[in-house]
Amino acid sequence: MCTICSYLRLASLSDALTPAEAAAPTEPTPGAPGVGDSLYPGFGNGGYDAQSYTLDLNITDVATSTLEGKTTMAAVATQALSQFNLDFIGFTVDGITVNGQPATFSRDGQELIITPVAPIALGETFTVDVNYSGSPEQITSVAIPVPTGWVIFDGGSFVLSQPDGAANYYPVNDHPIDKAAYTFRVTVPEPFEVAANGVLEQTIDNGDSTTYVFEARDPMASYLTTVNISQFDLETEEGPDGIPIRNYFAEGIDPELLEPFKLQGEMLKFFSDIFGPYPFEVYGSVVMNTDTGTALETQTLSIFGLRQLGREPAFLGGFSSSTEEVIAHEVSHQWFGNSVSLADWADIWLNESFATYAQGLWIEYSRGREALDQWVTNKYNTVADALDELVPPGKPPADDLFNSGVYDWGALGLHALRLEIGDEAFFETLQTYYERFKNGNVTPDDLIAVTEEISGQELSEFFNTWFYSETLAGIPQMDLSPDPTGDETIIGTTEADVLFGRDGNDTIFGNGGIDVLIGGAGDDQLYGGVEKDTLQGGDGNDILFGNAGENTLSGGDGDDIIYGGLQADTITGGNGDDVIYANGGGDIINSGTGLDMVWLGDGPATVTLATDSGFDTIKNFQLGATQFRVSDVEQLSFKDGAAGAEIFQGDDLLAVVSWQTAATFSDNLSSIFIS
Repeated sequence: MCTICSYLRLASLSDALTPAEAAAPTEPTPGAPGVGDSLYPGFGNGGYDAQSYTLDLNITDVATSTLEGKTTMAAVATQALSQFNLDFIGFTVDGITVNGQPATFSRDGQELIITPVAPIALGETFTVDVNYSGSPEQITSVAIPVPTGWVIFDGGSFVLSQPDGAANYYPVNDHPIDKAAYTFRVTVPEPFEVAANGVLEQTIDNGDSTTYVFEARDPMASYLTTVNISQFDLETEEGPDGIPIRNYFAEGIDPELLEPFKLQGEMLKFFSDIFGPYPFEVYGSVVMNTDTGTALETQTLSIFGLRQLGREPAFLGGFSSSTEEVIAHEVSHQWFGNSVSLADWADIWLNESFATYAQGLWIEYSRGREALDQWVTNKYNTVADALDELVPPGKPPADDLFNSGVYDWGALGLHALRLEIGDEAFFETLQTYYERFKNGNVTPDDLIAVTEEISGQELSEFFNTWFYSETLAGIPQMDLSPDPTGDETIIGTTEADVLFGRDGNDTIFGNGGIDVLIGGAGDDQLYGGVEKDTLQGGDGNDILFGNAGENTLSGGDGDDIIYGGLQADTITGGNGDDVIYANGGGDIINSGTGLDMVWLGDGPATVTLATDSGFDTIKNFQLGATQFRVSDVEQLSFKDGAAGAEIFQGDDLLAVVSWQTAATFSDNLSSIFIS
């Protein structure tokens, strides 16, 4: 396959040359040590088009990932080559051959520079074998400060390589412009098992070790390769149109946390209906019993870690997503990102904006249009509130490639596009875009051209406004603007949500899921749902209702009223004159600064009393249940006042405890006060 030809819209390499150029002899020169990516110029290499890789990895010690490796690359020369480079990090290179003949080589940082015994002619197919040994270096991505490539953990290893980690375990032309087919032959000692991209074609029992052979025959970018080693529970099913689904769940994970993966078959069917036929031979997920940092759409076998499981918001790159949404995100990437691939890392929004909006499309399919509208509203408010921290979708910096702007802001742009051109043109655009560029590489101009062709509209200014402008555009069809003055009612979904109020007097309902509710500048009302929620009031005079669950409630800067839930809550009043109703028992309360009133519930509670912050009025104190946290017990004194017992630390009045006498506290000092 000529993947570079695909990007250049050529039927074959010879189409790139004039007849005179094709006939003329070409002097061999070194291939470039990079493909000229606008963000990462040194990524990848010039001079050839990789066709296939075979990775033969014999892991002799799983704990250290010590291995003996041989990677074979078949490629076509796109120029006459005197030497060429592969990207490769670490290991000891034991020897290299080109077309079976020993080659000389040197190393310069990540560049493995290979000089064949004879030059390679333009258009010639050649084969490179690299033998190496050692353990993978533990590296950090240039784009985000997390481990990348081959990562070792207690219980095995996993590979998660976006954008620059593939070279950490095999020599490769490490840029998505040069996609190739892959064979993985991975040998591990018993009792470990392997999960990799593609179809498991062969399992070979070697006695004290096992060799697993996977074939990924469709073009794949290097960052989408993955080899995972652990002990797995393998679950299989038949998906739509007979697509095999195989899930590798590492042993020891609570089965309840894996329930959302049962939706993968339905997701494949849904996305096939709206995007086009599923691109690959198989699908499934590998879930590692460790924190992988994030999830990734590794081709045909998306990878997840413990952090993506459960109902709490799971880091994805955007602000928050439930496990179900993360799964939908990675499934949709098989179309947009994996089959239709970016040609330059600066255009990462072509991957992530599509996959994030696919989360919304899944919500619309499974819960209705009203749920999608609420999802869009929540995303919009979140982006508008965090705009100072975001970059436009089409302008990610090299050291913050996965800025939330390329996810959530970009997804909003796609929804705005849908509203602009209408549903019929929008979904026809998605299908045409996929069909035209599947297995290839794209630029934003390709998407714009298809959209204009289908819609009959001139849309370059629209795309510039939504994907490249520093200013968040409004969505007038939904009454959404970056500087609203109206009052909003915001309702969360049944999943984990992060919901932001704006400048008006907003009412925010958490609903189900483990939610984060954040009021804006107005006088807001925040209602927690049935789970363990976090409510933050913001700047106005807010009212917070904890509801059920062990909640974290913070009033903010205004004069707030805070109602704890039925469980043990953590309540912080903030800077105003607040009224706090603890409700249930086991609460931890810090009223903050100001003249606050605290009504305790019927059970145990711990209240922080601080100097220089105004005094609190405590109602419903219960000896044996209520404790006060102070900075210096030795400095406490007590006095009977008109409204109850007064507690001092030095000259500062900390609290007035209604319906109590000073003797209650002086006689029970050690049981009531802690520091």
